[in-house]
Amino acid sequence: MIVANWKMNGSKASIDDWINTVSKCIKPNPEVPCVFCPPSLYIDFSRKLIDDLSSEIKLGSQLVNAEDGTALTGGVNSSMLRDFSTDYVLIGHSEQRTFFNEQANQTFNKIQNSIDAGLSIIFCIGEPLDIQKENGTNDFLVTQLEILKGLNLDNVTIAYEPLWAIGTGLNAQTAYIEETHKFIKDYCETDLGVNEDISVVYGGSVKLENAEEILSSSCVDGLLIGGASLNPDNFSNIYNLS
Repeated sequence: MIVANWKMNGSKASIDDWINTVSKCIKPNPEVPCVFCPPSLYIDFSRKLIDDLSSEIKLGSQLVNAEDGTALTGGVNSSMLRDFSTDYVLIGHSEQRTFFNEQANQTFNKIQNSIDAGLSIIFCIGEPLDIQKENGTNDFLVTQLEILKGLNLDNVTIAYEPLWAIGTGLNAQTAYIEETHKFIKDYCETDLGVNEDISVVYGGSVKLENAEEILSSSCVDGLLIGGASLNPDNFSNIYNLS
């Protein structure tokens, strides 16, 4: 899976250009979904473009709100996303946790509601720099992963994004990524009861120059790409490496 997370970027013109360019330039592989996550305002527009082109691009949402019965002005729930034939949703991204103070019970609620709605989930986890420096990464990741206990994880992908590598230009070394991804897979098997390998993708300052090396690891099943995904040619080249 190669995912373009546009965050708070884009316009109708840039999305039109991106979807048209990527649809023409990628070499689609059914085992490697190409997922586009535009800002929520452009989900309907993106869906129509993808359908009109009969494109292989899958549509993802950057957010979904917890459905706990509370009236929420501006909220987007999983049923709304399905109404626009959204395929994937990002949940637990560090920016949601940090800027919107998302708590574990809210994250769990989002995942459960999205599973019930038939969405595929990209569940983001990752440690801050101080934890990494103290060799506490694995313990920190367990506190994030343990909320998945008891859930059906058939349509869940884990996205490992170390917080200190998101948008900083810093990137974890390949050996560190491989070691951490292996830990995540082993934890999912032994503690969450996943019978087959769960997909774990990497994010954090991914760009064309380092994508091939990261993908070379047998424990890395794809990429979650932020800023570098805005350029359709760069994104297509990265996808074609997979």
